[in-house]
Amino acid sequence: MTQYRETTLRQVLREAASGSLEDAWVYLRESGDVRLGSECLVLGDVEESHEYAASLGFPQEGLDSASIEDCVGWAKQQEPTPSDDLLFYAFRYYWLFDAFPAYAWAPDPPPPHEVKHFLALDFYRNLGRERPDVQCRHEGCRNGAIEHSVLCRRHHYEMVKKEPCPFEGDV
Repeated sequence: MTQYRETTLRQVLREAASGSLEDAWVYLRESGDVRLGSECLVLGDVEESHEYAASLGFPQEGLDSASIEDCVGWAKQQEPTPSDDLLFYAFRYYWLFDAFPAYAWAPDPPPPHEVKHFLALDFYRNLGRERPDVQCRHEGCRNGAIEHSVLCRRHHYEMVKKEPCPFEGDV
C-alpha cells in the first residue's frame, strides 16, 4: 500500500525541525507562488513517484526529506530556534537555486542570462584599451589591437568566447 499524506509546507518544515519527518519526497500543487500554507503531498517510496503524485494533484516536485532536513540545519545555523519564515526561506532558496544563501534573507541570485551578461561585460572590459598605433589584424577591421594581442577588443572577445561580441567601444 502506498504511503502518502496531504499537509501544508509549514507542517512539513516543522516536522523536519523537530526530527519527525519521515523518509519521503514532498510534492506541491503549484510551481509558482509557493508559500508556507501551500498544500503538499508527502509521498513515501513509490515507483514512478512523480507520476503518482501528479495523479493525486501534486505535479510539482519539491524536495526529499534529507534535503529538507539540510535546509532546517542551515536555518538553525542562522538562528538556534528558526522561525517558520526562516525555515521556509531556506526551503524555497534551496528548492529554486539548488544552493544555500550566503546569509539569512539574502536576495535571490540574478537570473542566469544576467550573470552571463555581467561576466561577458567584465571580460570585455578587462581586455583593456585598444592601441591606436597597432592595427587589428582581422580582415577589414580599422580598430587598434589591445595589449598582448594582434586583435581589437571585439575580435579578441569573439576569438576567445566563440560568439559574437555584444559590446561596442568602451563600455
